[in-house]
Amino acid sequence: MIGILPPKSIQFLVKSVRNRQILDHTDMQTNHAYQFPFAAYPALRLMFLMIIGICAGRYLFAENLLYLSISILIIFLFWVTVEFLIRKARPILSSSLSNCSYMLLVILSVAGLYIFSVSKDSPNVKAMETLSLYEWEEINVEGSIRNSGKSASGRNVYELDVSNTTFYDRHNWDRQYRLRIYDDNSYETAITERDDVSFRVRLYAFPERRNPHEFDYGNWLLDRGIVGHGEVQRVLQFKPNKTPGWEPLRVNVRNNVHSLFDEEQAVIARALLLGDKQEITAETRQQFSRAGLSHIMAVSGLHVGFIVAPFWLLIPLLWRSKTGKWTGLLILTVILLTYAGLTGFSPSVSRASLMAWLLTYGKLFHKVRNSINITAVAAVIILLIEPRQLFDVGFQLSFAAVFIILLVMPEVQRLVPGKWQYGFKGGLITIILVSIVVQLGLFPILVHYFGEFAIVGPIANALVVPILSFTVPTGLILVILSPVSPMLFQVGAYPVTLLLQWIEHVAFTLGSLSFSYLAIGTSPATLFLVWLFAVLLIASLRVRAVRWKMVILLLVSLNFLMAELIINKPHQKKMQVTFLDVGQGDAIHIHTPNNKHLLVDAGRWSPMSNSGERVLLPYFNYLGIEHLDVVILSHPHADHIGGMPNLIENLSIGKIYQPDYTYTSDLYNRYMNLARQFQIPVYYAVSGEMIDIDPDLRIFVLGPDDGAPRDRNPNNHSVAFKLVHGKNHFLFTGDAELNQERVLAQRYNDFLKSDLYKAGHHASNTSSNPFFMQYVEPEITVASLAFRNVFGHPGSHAVERIHQFSNRQKYTSLSGGIVFTSNGKSIKKEDWRGNR
Repeated sequence: MIGILPPKSIQFLVKSVRNRQILDHTDMQTNHAYQFPFAAYPALRLMFLMIIGICAGRYLFAENLLYLSISILIIFLFWVTVEFLIRKARPILSSSLSNCSYMLLVILSVAGLYIFSVSKDSPNVKAMETLSLYEWEEINVEGSIRNSGKSASGRNVYELDVSNTTFYDRHNWDRQYRLRIYDDNSYETAITERDDVSFRVRLYAFPERRNPHEFDYGNWLLDRGIVGHGEVQRVLQFKPNKTPGWEPLRVNVRNNVHSLFDEEQAVIARALLLGDKQEITAETRQQFSRAGLSHIMAVSGLHVGFIVAPFWLLIPLLWRSKTGKWTGLLILTVILLTYAGLTGFSPSVSRASLMAWLLTYGKLFHKVRNSINITAVAAVIILLIEPRQLFDVGFQLSFAAVFIILLVMPEVQRLVPGKWQYGFKGGLITIILVSIVVQLGLFPILVHYFGEFAIVGPIANALVVPILSFTVPTGLILVILSPVSPMLFQVGAYPVTLLLQWIEHVAFTLGSLSFSYLAIGTSPATLFLVWLFAVLLIASLRVRAVRWKMVILLLVSLNFLMAELIINKPHQKKMQVTFLDVGQGDAIHIHTPNNKHLLVDAGRWSPMSNSGERVLLPYFNYLGIEHLDVVILSHPHADHIGGMPNLIENLSIGKIYQPDYTYTSDLYNRYMNLARQFQIPVYYAVSGEMIDIDPDLRIFVLGPDDGAPRDRNPNNHSVAFKLVHGKNHFLFTGDAELNQERVLAQRYNDFLKSDLYKAGHHASNTSSNPFFMQYVEPEITVASLAFRNVFGHPGSHAVERIHQFSNRQKYTSLSGGIVFTSNGKSIKKEDWRGNR
């Protein structure tokens, strides 16, 4: 993300761009009327046309291939008319029209290329429909391994191009499709790419996005042409591929890493050197991300730059001989190809290698005078090979970072005193400046995709990037050559080990600071316009005619930004109620009209995970929420308080309300101890009280009663409350069963009438009884539960009663997370699946 070359190379490229700007500035002074030198940037022009064409293919012609074909034919006929009928009579006009025709033909042709690229890898829909009939069943599949690797939990993961399928009824199916398969077994001979295999697989249900904040794993699979996934039950046949390839070399190098470094540093080394993050823990990923250092574990331009940098030092020597340039280019090609092979030809390394090759070619053959155009050439080549790369966040970050460096750094570099610019101090200052420029320059993209911005990133990069210039090339040499003399190379690896420890220390120290990152919600679309014209303004500071145009455009875009913010600002104070899908448990987030946050229950806990870590914290981080004003825990069962420890440790909480019920469990005791440790007040909610959180809301506590006889079932001591927003009424009863519902019905009668009712006890047969529901009579009933659970929820009798007494029923087991908004007059269900 910081660029594809280290400081001295960046300085060289910045100097070339600055020289270009000086020439442009001189032209302006000579002609007194500045015109942008389009002729000097042919690749840049083509890149912009391709971007427009790809977007047109995706958003305009995706379902209208016939219209695209007709449009191309019309433009072609128009061009023929201009060239052969108009040119002689109106040469100037015909020249302009021809240029427009060329541009439109390029745009439409690229749109067709994008549609073809999508269609050739589109998932086999019919295969997907057939496989859905066999979810959770075992099938036999034969095929060839397309990709192999490991998941974040350490499981083997294979992408299998299936050629034949045998179902449990012994029916053979020869349709070809692609599966993603997980495997917990280990084998003497690893299963790798291009191996022919036969597996017995238990098919999973195809994944769908369950909550607003979650990564759309199912859509990611479809983008890769994968129509199903499952788990290996048994390997039926395994035929290793004997043809030479990169995989054996990658396996050997990974093994060399573990032989050179201890276990903890080996995991970091594999990530830094090879981009292999499979064994990196979620905590480590988070700390590196919040410190602004996640890019160093995603092997890309920075790493390629450090590998190419020593080669650049040899370029003056290569200029001396006739064959030196071509020899150097051949050596460079081998180096880049080898490194790309070691990293699995990942898109990021392939992009960076191509850019590095083109830039070094320009340096060798004295053609780096226009590095912006050379960078555009790399983008054009990549988009011609795979147009869908345009929508890949890695592609956007890589090229945005490089273009920002090339456009902005020539002006920012002027801040460095001339006597330091090409010395050690200048190199260090350049690293800091580049880090700041790139971090700020990529702000809109980072916020749009990740919702976070690392504030400490420039500091962290200044502490880490300089030592990476030694760590990366040295580490690679050690792990590749270590079999030659293992003992000698282990001694040589000691300083690299110390540097790896330093990098990890910086990431954890800065990443754990409370102010290390800024969590931001959805970013306005017009922010990208402001960003674009701000970058162009800085790039054109010394070209007066362009500078003032950019100032005007920046001011106009700022007005558009303000207009968008005003338009999107709610005209009415709305409340949003989100029933999160936490499986067999409850977790409801209420965003009040005056921007307060209420959480009702905290999901489930299990030995393997809990809703706080898996669902709630990612959800609140996605929304940029760091403080919960009130938490209401209906009762102390693990499926309602499961996420509390993680929430207390990671968010600030104003108050907690829960029933006055003596309960003993390790989870409950841990949660209570943490509440005391963090000095969070815990109140016992009793009937007759009101919970104050927002002046536009009224929250009436309906149960349990103060001093009520103890029921051995904690469910019947649930905190039940009614929330009123204007004319809209919401009823929450926790896991209240028959006894508590009888008390509520006898005491409150018609006061229970509500527009939305959260079904008690996950819609079990013990809740939502007729004598209770006749008073509630909700328009909408929502039940929170898992699709597969050992309790048999929802109960068939409860479903019948809910259907009888309410007009609309929603189940998180079927719908995933469910979002409603209330304006005080009506309740509307929101379609969050259309959001980012």
